Amino acid sequence: MDFRKLGQQAGKLKKQAEDKLGDRAEPENLKRDAKELREILAGDGSLAEKAKQAKKEVVDRDKPVGN
Repeated sequence: MDFRKLGQQAGKLKKQAEDKLGDRAEPENLKRDAKELREILAGDGSLAEKAKQAKKEVVDRDKPVGN
């Protein structure tokens, strides 16, 4: 196994994620998003309703970090 090549690939993937996610790539932001998604999925309602709620609360988030 070529660890140097593997390290380079991991670095490229990290950069791509940061480019796509922007400031949401920060570990605390990702943890918050994952927690909210878990809560939504555990709640009542159909899968379609849960998807709409997830889009509204996580994907289209306008609220600042820490709230």
